[in-house]
Amino acid sequence: MITETTWIPVDTSNSTFVFSAFYEHAAKHVILVGLKSRDVQGTCQMWFEAGNGMQARMEESVLEMHKYLAENHGHRYAASIFRCSSPHGKPTYVSVVETSCQQASNLIVVKGSETRKAYKRKFTVCLMPLFGNFSDVHSLVEWVELNILLGAEKFLVYHYSSAENIRCALQMYVKRNIVEIVQWPLPVSNVYYIGQVAELQDCLYRNKAESEFVVNLDLDEFIIPRKESSRTWADIVANSKSGSFIFCNTFFLKETLDMNSSSNVLAKQFKLYSLLLSKHEPKVWKHKARSKYIARTAMATSLMIHEVPISNSQIELVSEDQAMLFHYRNWENKNVSTDNFVTDETIARKYGDALVANVKRTWNEIEQHSSKYCKHPTNKTL
Repeated sequence: MITETTWIPVDTSNSTFVFSAFYEHAAKHVILVGLKSRDVQGTCQMWFEAGNGMQARMEESVLEMHKYLAENHGHRYAASIFRCSSPHGKPTYVSVVETSCQQASNLIVVKGSETRKAYKRKFTVCLMPLFGNFSDVHSLVEWVELNILLGAEKFLVYHYSSAENIRCALQMYVKRNIVEIVQWPLPVSNVYYIGQVAELQDCLYRNKAESEFVVNLDLDEFIIPRKESSRTWADIVANSKSGSFIFCNTFFLKETLDMNSSSNVLAKQFKLYSLLLSKHEPKVWKHKARSKYIARTAMATSLMIHEVPISNSQIELVSEDQAMLFHYRNWENKNVSTDNFVTDETIARKYGDALVANVKRTWNEIEQHSSKYCKHPTNKTL
């Protein structure tokens, strides 16, 4: 079987899996994103297509551990980056087997990852894997539309499981060439948070040849420029050569919202929490604690959930007056007092009108799409 992305076991004991492959021209090796539970011996088989009716050739090299990303929180499997030497150029496919000359059951398409002088886009957002039959389509639409206003040009959505209304809305965004869905059929359960760390590595290498920056965000998070002179992420990174921009986090608590208030009617109709909540907790978390980031793809070789592991001289800790990570969540605490909360109406002031207009237009498109293509129209499943 030939695939671009699927989980392939390296050994019969299922201690190691690989998911995707990328060729680095300067280093002359293939990078493989995967999971491992222990050290394993493996062999890479590089397959080179031949023209003029000639038979394809295969070269072997040792499967080497490149980076072990130990953010597994006690789970058996941890995200890992492997590499295979390929001195004769970029192979078309790679297979990984336990022993030399073993017959491969799967071939992975090898993608390029060379840094471009001119990228197709500036910002690509990496979304952690959807799971647990996720169905909050209002949050999905708000997240996509507000991030577009902030500068996002493409969203890589890693999909483990979701409800039909989510799948239908995502397909509408796919048709608009805004979303790319990467199916994420995780082969094991004993891995932290649906393999989020491995997903970040795949998103990084998948975008090295396409996007100048990747942005790591969950569905309840937004990186918001706070200076009046800044409206987009491009304003934040302008005139900086940093490899990583890390943003302080603060929480807006959903249970503090009074849905019976006379606030924006359309914002309530579309459940736009970013407009309905204007007060956040007084605490602003320190950098690298609950943080998220924008990473320059040319300088990053791996990503973690809250930071980019590069030298401190290449990291920019963005001040809270310049931009912050606004994080909307429900603590399930019905007795939260907002007496000491901090008012911040940046989103409503800068993006409110455009966000409502774009969300309204998008819902019309989703309903037209769902009535035509989906078994259960999205507007009936809200």
